[in-house]
Amino acid sequence: MTLKKNDSSSSANPGTAGSALPTWTYAREDLLELEYPPFFVETWQFVGHVNELQQSGDFITLDLWKDSVVVTRASDGLLRAFLNICRHRATRLLDGRGNCGSMIKCPYHGWTYQTDGRLAGIPSPKNFPGVDRSEYGLFEAQCEVYRGLVFVRIAGEGPSVAEKMANADHWVESYKAEEYVLLSEAVTETWNANWKIAWDNYLENYHLAVGHPCLHRLVVESEQGAMLLGGNSAGFFEMNPKLSSVDQERRYQEIVGCTDHRYPEEIRRKWLQIDFESNMGIEFYPSLFSVFQVLPMGAEKTQIRMSLYTPADLSESEKELRSIDLALLDEINGQDKFLCERIQRGVKTHGYRPGPLSQEESGIANFHDRIRKLLPVTRLKSPPPRGQIEAHNQQESS
Repeated sequence: MTLKKNDSSSSANPGTAGSALPTWTYAREDLLELEYPPFFVETWQFVGHVNELQQSGDFITLDLWKDSVVVTRASDGLLRAFLNICRHRATRLLDGRGNCGSMIKCPYHGWTYQTDGRLAGIPSPKNFPGVDRSEYGLFEAQCEVYRGLVFVRIAGEGPSVAEKMANADHWVESYKAEEYVLLSEAVTETWNANWKIAWDNYLENYHLAVGHPCLHRLVVESEQGAMLLGGNSAGFFEMNPKLSSVDQERRYQEIVGCTDHRYPEEIRRKWLQIDFESNMGIEFYPSLFSVFQVLPMGAEKTQIRMSLYTPADLSESEKELRSIDLALLDEINGQDKFLCERIQRGVKTHGYRPGPLSQEESGIANFHDRIRKLLPVTRLKSPPPRGQIEAHNQQESS
């Protein structure tokens, strides 16, 4: 779900937000090959929080479809990001999170790297005559810390995270996210749906009343919002003045004010949600913040990764509020998985063509316009023959 609705001029139907992508784009592995660089390799991806990387040797990994990245705290105190492979034979170096000590050691042949990425040692060096170790350090990726959140970008250029977030930074700053601590290990689950279906679902609120009745009872959309650089957006939900008939939701509405002392008035008792890049929701709740990531595993399989952080000094009332926040997030994600997997089955139905997008789905319209701009082959109503999608993409670009 997202909050701020954007204008779109792509509509083929006056009064609607725009046109959806053709359904063939949700079930083609060769299209994912084209999508992967511009939407994942060349964009900022969230890895973790600075408070998970406090000691020299601490590391966190992030696995994408074809790539894995590791962020380390080097002995000089700086954070660095690298492709998570040995320079010798591309063996995966590290998994999950932990502390590697003073060296990163390849589990295959034992090549070792310093935590700043430099190659430290090669076993049996006599077998590598003339090899200059300075040329075989780990491949470096871009790394940026924004308000305590650690992001990496494998390749490409463009605005920093801070530049992209500038229009919402005054809100994010108020949460003091850099002081938060890890609440639990990142929660991951597999959805049998194309990554774009999962992200389409995040970008619209049209389905909330039917798909998420708990949200419909608990909160209402606020007019507070901002457009971010690159077409992303930020906005707020605020508490529904009408108390919910469901005990847990009503309790949330009753005690949410226990966090008022933490925040300026303009963000009290609200949820800030930011759609970032084309696969991340950064969500600030009164008792925690989460990062919701959509990561492709194949044309019809997606990993959903949710990272959760919280202030370290919550009162008992705030802890109760947090427990309800977590229960609601679990409920909402379960409903979204159910819906997205039903859509994935439905889009392959013979003869189906997408209907118009409502004004509450304008975020989808903008997202699909961006896809059509970057990958012109997706403008085709019928799929190109297998093995020819790249040629058709180049043809449509000319």
